[in-house]
Amino acid sequence: MTFRTLHRFTFAFALLTLLAVGASAQDKMNKMDGMNKMSSAKPTVAIIRADWCGACQKLEPTMMKLMEEYGDRLNFVVLDVSNDEKTAASAATARKLGLAKFFDANKKKTSTVAVFGANNKLLSMTHYSRNKETAFNRETYVRAFDEAIAKG
Repeated sequence: MTFRTLHRFTFAFALLTLLAVGASAQDKMNKMDGMNKMSSAKPTVAIIRADWCGACQKLEPTMMKLMEEYGDRLNFVVLDVSNDEKTAASAATARKLGLAKFFDANKKKTSTVAVFGANNKLLSMTHYSRNKETAFNRETYVRAFDEAIAKG
């Protein structure tokens, strides 16, 4: 085996490994989203994400942990816009939850995390390009989630 062939093989293996890890994190997030039955008595956290979004990949580990911690006190919905099929399914979910206007206005802003209170009133929203300093800061989300729960 030549050095060039070995190098190509190593690169291909590394690329496939990275893709598998990313898909696994996204699958876990979607499963956790599905585990949490929506309750109109709880505030809702909507996450707009896509497979191809680097900021989303940085955000997902934090969101997965927060979903575990807050799953009994908040509703979580992941609105995936990775491709046309997933965007259409997310639009249908958003309509069902009364979040259609929010989704239509923000579906091109991946890595958006929005917290909604009673009557789907927007309480807070972060987005990587707008909030670079705090977009991946766990405390930003903890503060927003706790405030939404307190407002009940």
